[in-house]
Amino acid sequence: MLVPHDSLRGLARRALCVALAASLAIHPVAAQLPELGDASQSVLSPAKERSIGETAMREIRQYEPSYIDDAEVEYFLNRLGRRLVQATDAKPEDFLFFALRDPTINAFAMPGGFIGVHSGLVLASQSESELAGVLAHEIGHVQQHHIARMLDKQSGASATMLAAFLLAILAAGRGPSGSAMAQATLAGTQAALIQNQLSYSQDFEREADRIGFQTLSASGFDVRGMANFFDRLGKAMRSSERSETAYLRTHPLSVERMADMQGRAQGAVPGVVADSNEYVLIRAKLDAEAGLPKDALARIQARQAPRRQDQAAKLYALARAYTRDNRATEAQKALADLRAMRFESPLVDSMLADMLLRQGKAAEAEQVCGQAFARYSDARFLLLCQVQALTESGKPERAAQLARDALVDTPNDERLWILQAKAYAAQGKVVEQQRAMAELYVVRGNLIAAVEQLQLAQRGGGGDFYTQSAVDSRLRELRNRLREERREGRPNGLQ
Repeated sequence: MLVPHDSLRGLARRALCVALAASLAIHPVAAQLPELGDASQSVLSPAKERSIGETAMREIRQYEPSYIDDAEVEYFLNRLGRRLVQATDAKPEDFLFFALRDPTINAFAMPGGFIGVHSGLVLASQSESELAGVLAHEIGHVQQHHIARMLDKQSGASATMLAAFLLAILAAGRGPSGSAMAQATLAGTQAALIQNQLSYSQDFEREADRIGFQTLSASGFDVRGMANFFDRLGKAMRSSERSETAYLRTHPLSVERMADMQGRAQGAVPGVVADSNEYVLIRAKLDAEAGLPKDALARIQARQAPRRQDQAAKLYALARAYTRDNRATEAQKALADLRAMRFESPLVDSMLADMLLRQGKAAEAEQVCGQAFARYSDARFLLLCQVQALTESGKPERAAQLARDALVDTPNDERLWILQAKAYAAQGKVVEQQRAMAELYVVRGNLIAAVEQLQLAQRGGGGDFYTQSAVDSRLRELRNRLREERREGRPNGLQ
């Protein structure tokens, strides 16, 4: 079945509002959901699935406190995810992987290719192949359009019901409190709606297993990763006083499923697949950021490090934890020891640049990031580092130009719009700053705020004729979009 998670508190509260609302107009999330049409006649189109997923993703980014707004973590998950998707007939650009800071072991798929991963899942995995196996399973849910197939079964369900159903799914995995919220939400739609859909879960899980195993094998990972992870999770469940983990609560693990996975693994050619340096460092980073700094330091210092990768991960984690604890000297020593190992990864260069920025050495940080980005062109966080360092080193013109060039290819990069706005602000270019902020709001789906920014830029009267003309043109375009969306019943002007 579609996997919810335990920490979408904001979405759970909004889901509850659906049950209490008389119409979509008074519900800020559901009002943004696209019109789903008559689910009894046709399955959701890929475009509608994507639109629903984008809406939920915007809500998570803006309102979910556990969302990990970290370009490095996002880089790793999407790098791993792209490798898996490339082994299928799907397009890598149609998927987006993101993380939530939650100690529970869980992952979930949303409509349109958005896949969330709990930090607890990354830390619980014992190899990159195990983590890849879970992601491959979630990719299987997306590829088989399980959400659309679930909704397609609801003969005559209204858009209100389907919107509430989607949000209830996202809330349902939170444990006792989340379940209560989900039940309250369902009371406002149809209690039988969910109950009927849960009967499909075992079929969907088996289907996602099959697709996931094929994806894992074709992408070059150890095919035993998926079976090993589920086997260990099942044993942990049986030996625990708790009835089930968050993952197993949302992924029913039957004896038949487990036997099928083990059979597939035994029938394949086994092979040891080395973990990437990025995998071990991201695990180390998430570990260093978990709990209080002093607790993280004690945990990391006590850890054994028999292999070279383990040693590098320990030093990296120590540098992160020392930084959190405001112990700059120890952090710099740990990083120096790591660099002496010649352990290659863009994450090491990024941490060096971060420490240089903290020391006020922005010019040196810019050089580190620029050189590293030339080597690791897919590590976009190094570009962000370079733009920030250029601004802080007194070169905001170059920073703005670098951001402007990059945004041509990635116009939906929120972080880059923010950095561009800061670069313009450092130059005193208020109109350009407001234009950048307007585009940021467009990406976030808030057309009202975008229009307000452009109105401020228009009234300010700054900039040359070309700049003001661009402001006027974009303002007309967004006003037209806003009017169109209001005609379609989205009064908040949100996409």
